[in-house]
Amino acid sequence: MYNYIDADSHIEEHHEIFNYLDKEYMHRRPADISIGDMVKHRPTRNRVWLIDGEMRPKLFGHNASCYATPPTSDFAKLKPVTPEVQGISDVDAYIECLNSKEIDVVVLYPTLFLHPVTRDPLFEAALMRAYNSWLAETCAKQPKRLKWAALIPMRSIPDAISEVKRAKALGASSVMLLATVGNTLLHDRRFDPVYQAIQDANLPICIHTGYAHDGINDSCESPASALVLNFEMSMVMALFSFLSGGILDRFPNLKVGFLEAGTLWLYAALDRMMKWRETPTAEVWPAQKSPLEYLKNNQVYFTIEGDEPNLREFVDLVGVDRVLGSGDFPHVHYKDGKIAETFTDIKMHKDLSDADKKLILSKNAEKFYNFSI
Repeated sequence: MYNYIDADSHIEEHHEIFNYLDKEYMHRRPADISIGDMVKHRPTRNRVWLIDGEMRPKLFGHNASCYATPPTSDFAKLKPVTPEVQGISDVDAYIECLNSKEIDVVVLYPTLFLHPVTRDPLFEAALMRAYNSWLAETCAKQPKRLKWAALIPMRSIPDAISEVKRAKALGASSVMLLATVGNTLLHDRRFDPVYQAIQDANLPICIHTGYAHDGINDSCESPASALVLNFEMSMVMALFSFLSGGILDRFPNLKVGFLEAGTLWLYAALDRMMKWRETPTAEVWPAQKSPLEYLKNNQVYFTIEGDEPNLREFVDLVGVDRVLGSGDFPHVHYKDGKIAETFTDIKMHKDLSDADKKLILSKNAEKFYNFSI
């Protein structure tokens, strides 16, 4: 027997979080608003956030996105867990739900902030501070069961460095980044002081799928194109930054995890990087070693959800000690709308040994996130 750790769980943000917003920004506080039946094809998606005059999620048109916060929508109310559980506004009910799913520990990531919510860097920093403050206070009510990832405002370097230090003091288990900072790749040297602060704090960096790249999302005219071309594919940009952009040369002790991206994309990205690195066309290559060397020799991790068609091959490529189990609780993306099926899929997987499963479902996450249960 061992503990089951959901290495990538989520919260559906709600209005109480923004009670922690700095006083100077209260007049710009995000508002949970009704949009009625504006989304004709999905009428249950009837509530959104209004932030700086823009709708998040933006469910149609350019710069689109789709997710289930705020949990006041009819869509959220139809989920098999309550809005109070989705938002962890009732911690006792949330723990009861974890028990029913046989999940011992969750590491919590945002939902709203998977899409940049403002292009004002100082307001973004204030929103992230509010989120971190609320989540730290909430997780402190059940510190053995609830772990959390801090948001850091990479568009404002001084604020990002300060927030790394504050988040560490508040008890964060990791810091979350999207795959780019707007239109800027993560290996841009302006971010080096932030990576130094993260390395000094001994916190892992978690790159989560999201609507990261402003330019790509401005080109996407629907949630469909935004999900495929930005939410998913922007992860290739982050992989390049860490395996080919030189970050791990300058900060070799960093841990980095790639969350909720599946497995198949890694092969194509590695193949193209390995190919171009050997050609004079791509000179001068930003990193000192080959992408495969960083993958094998540095602390690079990936989450799985158990339904990947090439799971055994993937585990052999990245190493069984670098794979984390992810339930994505309480998100519901897929056809049957099931929640937290990941652990059943991994536990029953015929290509994984019992020793593999113990690492993936428990021990690897303890090592990656620097906690023990």
